[in-house]
Amino acid sequence: MKKLLSMLAVAVVMFTAISCEKNDEVILAEKLPQGVKTFVQTHFPGAEILKVVKDYSGRKAYDFEISLNDGTRLDILKSGKWKEVENYKKGVPESIVPATIVDYVAENYPDAVIVSIDRERGYDVELNIGLGLHFDSDGIFNRYDD
Repeated sequence: MKKLLSMLAVAVVMFTAISCEKNDEVILAEKLPQGVKTFVQTHFPGAEILKVVKDYSGRKAYDFEISLNDGTRLDILKSGKWKEVENYKKGVPESIVPATIVDYVAENYPDAVIVSIDRERGYDVELNIGLGLHFDSDGIFNRYDD
């Protein structure tokens, strides 16, 4: 009986915590912080913002999920620092990829294009040849990813 009550209490707490979080919301591109607008204009010149979702990860914490008309999808912090960038059609711009990663890919996979990069505990990179690579926070190759 104690176990059942404990499980019920945990479920109530989880439900309450989830219900307190804000829901994600679609916003106008004009409402983006200047740092985010500058990032998009600098690294994706000529691309048009199709959709912006303000993605809440907590009560006040959020980032932006942005879709561009060139096929790019961005996950970017309100400061303008990117978390994830992907474009499976033409690749991600080298201007956002650390030089050590660009050099490693060019040397070891000269015909490959980086189509996705994720910055969390280092860098996870996906190449258009179906290969995933993990680099540490300094851009040094660590291992292959599945």
